[in-house]
Order: sequence, then C-alpha cells, then structure tokens
Amino acid sequence: MNKEKKIERHPKIKIQKVEKNKHSVISLWDKTNEMAKAENKTTVLALCQKHRKGFWIVCHEDDLERVIKERNENT
Repeated sequence: MNKEKKIERHPKIKIQKVEKNKHSVISLWDKTNEMAKAENKTTVLALCQKHRKGFWIVCHEDDLERVIKERNENT
C-alpha cells in the first residue's frame, strides 16, 4: 500500500516534488510551528537569499487555503 500523496497536475503551475530523508527547511518549519501553535497562529516561512530579489513562501499544504484567506482579508 502506497502512503505517498499524489501531486495533482496543473495547467499553469509547475509542481516539483523533492523527497529526502530530511530537509533543513522542514526542520526550521517544525521548530517555528511549535512557537506558532503556542500563539495560536499558522506557520509560514519566508525564505530569502542574499543579493537576490524576492523571497519564497513555505507553508504546509493543509494550511495553504487559510494563508490565502488571511492574506486576502488583510490586504
């Protein structure tokens, strides 16, 4: 029995799945999530790189709709 979630195809979004034993970003997310739970907040990481414009948003797939809703309500 395969427990792996299947990633749906999308006509306008390229989704690349990278499976590893451990991701440093996920470890950071786990630590941040503990703090967010204590504050009753949703965990979102903003990753940036020196000398590169913009940033990357990381959230758990189960929280994506909530993050989008909060963003839309507060803009």
